[in-house]
Amino acid sequence: MPIFSGRRRNPTLSLAVVGTLVVLTAVHAVGLILVPDLTYQWALMPGELVASVERIGRDPAALEAWIPILTIWSSVLVHANVMHLAFNAAYLYFFGTLLYQLLGNRGVLAALALTSVSSGLAFVFHQGPDTASYVVGASGAISGVAGLFCLLAFRWEDSPLVYAWPLARPVAPAQAALVAVFSAAGDIYGLREGASGVALDAHVGGFAGGLLLGAILTTVYPTWDAYLRSALGPGRPT
Repeated sequence: MPIFSGRRRNPTLSLAVVGTLVVLTAVHAVGLILVPDLTYQWALMPGELVASVERIGRDPAALEAWIPILTIWSSVLVHANVMHLAFNAAYLYFFGTLLYQLLGNRGVLAALALTSVSSGLAFVFHQGPDTASYVVGASGAISGVAGLFCLLAFRWEDSPLVYAWPLARPVAPAQAALVAVFSAAGDIYGLREGASGVALDAHVGGFAGGLLLGAILTTVYPTWDAYLRSALGPGRPT
C-alpha cells in the first residue's frame, strides 16, 4: 500500500509540523535575545494554576484569574535551553510527520493543543499545588501526538504505509508505533522509579491523552477510509 499522498506534493512534509517548529524556535530566540525570563514567565506552575481555578470558581468574571490557565499552552512554547528544544524538535518531526500522514495538518495541530491539556494536568495532579517545581517544553504534547498515532496505528488496519526520517523505508504504522510504545514504557518506568530532572508525569499524561483521543476517533471512524470520507478527513489519496 503506498504512502498517503492526497493532493500533496510531498506526503512527508507537514506544514503543521514545520510551522510549529518555526514557532518554537522563534519563541526560544525571543527568550534568549529580548526577554531573558520568558521561560519562567510562561512556565506552568501547579500552585498558581490551582489557585487560579479556585478563584475562578468563586468569581468567574475575574479576567486576571484566567491568565494562569493559559500557561497550560504557553509552557509548551518555551524550553530550558537549546538542547531541550533540539530533542523536542526531533521528537515532534518524527511523530508529527507520521501522524500527518494519517490525519493531515489539522489533526496534528488538534493533537498538540488537546494533549497539552492532559500533559499539563497530569503534571499538576502528580506534583500537587505545594510543589516548587514547574514545567516547560513541548515534550508532553508531543508524547500526546505519539500516543494518538500509536492508537490509530493499531486500530486502523486499512491505514497506509508511513515514513519519516530516519526510517530506511516506508513501514506499516504499527511498526513505527513501536517507537512510541517503548518510549512511553521508559517514561512510565522512570516515573515509578522516581527519576528526576525530566517531567515524566507530563509525558505520561500527554501519551494517555493521545490514546484517549485515538480511542474516540477510531470509535467514531472505525477505519481510516471512513475518516478520509468524513468532514474531518484531509481527502482521498490519489
